[in-house]
Amino acid sequence: MFDYKIVDHKINTKMKRIVPLFFFVGFFSLSHAQDPQFSQFYANALYMNPAFAGSAGGPRVALNWRYQWPSAAGGDFRTYSASFDQHFDAIGGGIGAQVMYDNAGEGDLSTTTAMIAYSYFLPVNDVLSIKAGLQVGIFQRSIDPDALRFPDQIHPRLGFIYDTQEALANTSIGPFPDFAAGAVAFTDKYYGGFAVHHITEPTQSFLDNPESVLPRKVTLHAGMMIPLDKGTRNPKTFISPNIMYQRQANFTQVTFGGYFIKENFVVGAMYRQTDPNSDAFIALMGITKDAFRIGYSYDIAVSDVRAAAKGSHEVSLIINVPYSKPIKKRKWKAISCPNL
Repeated sequence: MFDYKIVDHKINTKMKRIVPLFFFVGFFSLSHAQDPQFSQFYANALYMNPAFAGSAGGPRVALNWRYQWPSAAGGDFRTYSASFDQHFDAIGGGIGAQVMYDNAGEGDLSTTTAMIAYSYFLPVNDVLSIKAGLQVGIFQRSIDPDALRFPDQIHPRLGFIYDTQEALANTSIGPFPDFAAGAVAFTDKYYGGFAVHHITEPTQSFLDNPESVLPRKVTLHAGMMIPLDKGTRNPKTFISPNIMYQRQANFTQVTFGGYFIKENFVVGAMYRQTDPNSDAFIALMGITKDAFRIGYSYDIAVSDVRAAAKGSHEVSLIINVPYSKPIKKRKWKAISCPNL
């Protein structure tokens, strides 16, 4: 990390927004970065766990967009994700593919990933089933050096007027191979699983530092669907408590809460706790119309960051074509879980 001073307190507001970015880039280059996160983790199930490939049966397209801390000065944190998956009886499981683009900060620190996944379906008995998945992909990072500001560019009174003598060893790294694996066990009411991403912990340094790696991420998740209109063959009203635990390097977070599902409508409330600080309260809502589902969530920051970054937006669109085979001929069973 570089050490510098701003000697004139009259530097304009724009400069004050740019300087923190320099700290961000230095921190990223010398430390272990965490993956982007989605509050609607079941609306982006393939990202959470490759075992969900083909879990909806028929063709499924999921589009996800997250805008992190739009009110934060000096930052633009947006994540875009698109995935497709489907179950195929001929191969005994599901195939999935996903691409994702993440932009962090005004320095245009961007990450592009692409992956394919396969999940195998195993019916243990009439009640319990297991899906186990493997994922292979690549990731690439890049940064726009023209958008960065360094301390040797600062004039005490005129601001950033000099050309910098600093230089990154690379402005783009990768593509690097990346691997993940996971499993989900489920019944008609309960479900739970785990996933491990970045198994090989690939190097991700712009400064050719072999110790700067993409840390392995471990995810545990569980939940249940509790029907409220009992006594009917096809209940349409549920409450669904859920919990997800993630750990990546020294970063740990737990998200817990629940959903209320009434036919085509769903609302939910979640709370995300990081170690050792509280992070955000999450409000969710969604609607289903035929094969289409759309969801919206808003993260209300409750940590110290709320003074500068009050919340985050997230939107999901899922297109799920129903599985065509009659139930008696299916070599597959759906995972009953929320859509958001």
